[in-house]
Amino acid sequence: MDTATGAGLVSNSPSSRKMIRARRPFAFAGTLGETRRPMTSPARATLLALATIAIPALGLAQFPIDQQGRRGLRDRYNQPQTNQKLDENIRKLNGDDPEARLEAVRALGEINEPKAIEYLLQAANDPDMRIRIKAIDTLGNAHAKEATGLLIQQLFLRGTDLPTKQRILAALGKIGDQRAAGPILDILSRDIDPAVRGNAIFALGEIGDRTALSALESLAKDGPDDVLRRLAVEAARKIRDRPAPAVVPPALAVDHRPAENAATR
Repeated sequence: MDTATGAGLVSNSPSSRKMIRARRPFAFAGTLGETRRPMTSPARATLLALATIAIPALGLAQFPIDQQGRRGLRDRYNQPQTNQKLDENIRKLNGDDPEARLEAVRALGEINEPKAIEYLLQAANDPDMRIRIKAIDTLGNAHAKEATGLLIQQLFLRGTDLPTKQRILAALGKIGDQRAAGPILDILSRDIDPAVRGNAIFALGEIGDRTALSALESLAKDGPDDVLRRLAVEAARKIRDRPAPAVVPPALAVDHRPAENAATR
């Protein structure tokens, strides 16, 4: 049976209802409410492929994290633990127990913080020789140029024992600060202890200052014993083999001073 509607004549027969359902398109609302046909499979696959490439790329563009950035994030995450460890070992270092102070020096050597170097310098003056030597060794291994002045001062103190002098010279060699070359040459010329002189020769070779070549070549030729002569030969060879620092003509030198403000000219 057919019924009349405002849109015209509509058949209620089963076959007519099937035909209407078959012709009714699947639709979804667009931005303006229009009806759109479903996307074909090739078009859908293309869009998905573009999204797979573009979306991660957009994310990386907005949040670039290189190796240094990852290291910075890790450092910020670990900073509270580092500060806690630093404070704990500073308390130990300022205590009366020498075993606790020695443990603190070992721990401070594992903390990559300027404040740790500051307290290792303090420990280098500890009355306990074990703690003093451990602090000096740790400063050398850390290549702490901040320690150069203190170590040179200790080197010339009348009360500094021979084992401590040897460790100071070895540490200065590891640090490699050329400011130490002159004082070490002075020690080499005045100290008669063979072990101290041997450590001084080693340190000069590690530092690599060419002003030490003349003294080392003289020792290599006329040294008092065979061991010192061999050490002097090796130290002089290290210095000669070290590349000379590049000399930049003044005309090509880069001026790192801040540019003048145009308003002040």
